[in-house]
Amino acid sequence: MKKIIITLVISLLLFTIANGQTISNKEARQLLENTWNYLKTSDSISFISLWSLNDSISIHQRRPHKKKEIMGNFTFMKEFLDTALNRNLAIDYIDIDKFKLEDTDTKYWIEAWFQYNKHYYKGFGLYIAYMNNKWIVRDDVSTSTLYRNVKTNK
Repeated sequence: MKKIIITLVISLLLFTIANGQTISNKEARQLLENTWNYLKTSDSISFISLWSLNDSISIHQRRPHKKKEIMGNFTFMKEFLDTALNRNLAIDYIDIDKFKLEDTDTKYWIEAWFQYNKHYYKGFGLYIAYMNNKWIVRDDVSTSTLYRNVKTNK
């Protein structure tokens, strides 16, 4: 019985490791902070480098396929978050959700939120995957507004 339990535990551990990379709160925050810093400094080249332009990995992914499309995300985010940029706001909190789109390599949905006042937030989110030993963006940037009373995951 002991051997079966030990084998089961080892199998579960190996399955977890083989199933893919997990992102830490620190890694997610760093990716979101880098994205935010690229927007603040108008560094579109570094912003574009967050994506993989390799379309052969997951052909069903709804992500930009060309630098021009990623530049569209860059411009859109600068417009959507113009007040946060003008006020030089820092990311207030982040959310990390395990998310896997069918037929894609997307592993997580991460979001950065900026507090505009006591109850109003604006933010952006990224679908990310682990490729070539780093986290990369796999889809268009998403933006949202949020009204809430409680902050979490700070």
